[in-house]
Amino acid sequence: MAITPLAPNTIWLGGERPIEVGDLAAGVAICPGMLVERYVPSGTLVRVRPHATASVATAPNFAVEQSMVNKGVNDGYAVNDLVQSKIGRPGSTFWAIIPSGQNIAFGQKLESNGDGTLKAYATLGAALCSAKETVNRSEEHTSELQSP
Repeated sequence: MAITPLAPNTIWLGGERPIEVGDLAAGVAICPGMLVERYVPSGTLVRVRPHATASVATAPNFAVEQSMVNKGVNDGYAVNDLVQSKIGRPGSTFWAIIPSGQNIAFGQKLESNGDGTLKAYATLGAALCSAKETVNRSEEHTSELQSP
């Protein structure tokens, strides 16, 4: 009898305890598992959005589920919702989003895809983390990864 692995239903999976952030509102819709960054859309108001520049170094800051309002990994953040996120430390493990068309091998380094998702590390890019599982899918998929 085969054992079917289930989705973990949480974004932070374990390892070194990450730094928790939850003081900024979403400037756009955000899905748990997205790589996020702070930005200033106008004036001095600071918001959170999906990381917007591909292959650029950033802190591995991932939006997590809204557990404080009893929401899970499939419940996204709307504009103006306070975004709960965690900044990974070496050894932290997250369940993050890998876009369609990516073939990721176990242990492969990953970088920002410029839309909140992660892609395979390119030679001139900035590696943020490494994959904890092989992902070879033709559809959007989430994957475990570990901060460097």
